[in-house]
Amino acid sequence: MINLAGSSFDFGNVLFAVLQECEHQRRAFLPAEAEGKLKEIAAKKLAEIRASYEEAGGLPSYWQLLEREVMVASLPQYVAHAIEQTRLEQSNYDLWRRGEPASRAVYALAGLVVGGLIWWAPFIPIQEKLLAPILAGIGFIYPELKRWVFELRHIRTMNRLVAHAEKYQKDRRLHAYSTQKELDEALGALSGGRTLQPPTPSASEPVVRPFESTEVSAPDRAKNRPHHHRKGHR
Repeated sequence: MINLAGSSFDFGNVLFAVLQECEHQRRAFLPAEAEGKLKEIAAKKLAEIRASYEEAGGLPSYWQLLEREVMVASLPQYVAHAIEQTRLEQSNYDLWRRGEPASRAVYALAGLVVGGLIWWAPFIPIQEKLLAPILAGIGFIYPELKRWVFELRHIRTMNRLVAHAEKYQKDRRLHAYSTQKELDEALGALSGGRTLQPPTPSASEPVVRPFESTEVSAPDRAKNRPHHHRKGHR
């Protein structure tokens, strides 16, 4: 998996751009049409990114893997969560009376009653007198807490999809089985479409042959050994 077009076309970055485009429009769709519309938006955004990718000189084989990761592996998971998130937003997260002030007062009163019962119960070892007011305050802001929890869950789902896409791309153990055709295609793209050939050594340059022993044999050592002329004794 060779990306020659730059880091902006990494799996995680492209998936992030596609999900952001879907998030911008998902609230406008009815539940029955949401799945098809979101897939159309993702395909359109991916086509725009592909045009930029091809202008940058990217390889078709890399784009095929990228498109499969976005449209097949990640998008169906996002669509399921997006449809449920839209339903929750339109129903005010299934809150009683849609979280209006009257319902907040009921939640606060329920927290006050529960806190008082816990404080007066002899079999519960809690002596904190502020427990009832604390639970009343929690009951009053319960609609905001529920919205925050579901919104955080949706954001974490999208972040998890992007993180998994990045991890899949960077895991060399999964992409260590490149064929010679893919390597030749990448080298051809790097060289502007020309097939790269190894340089031919000239006659004046020594040819280096690998895996040959450089040990000198015994006769050659004797032949190359310098001769020392010993002077005779007078």
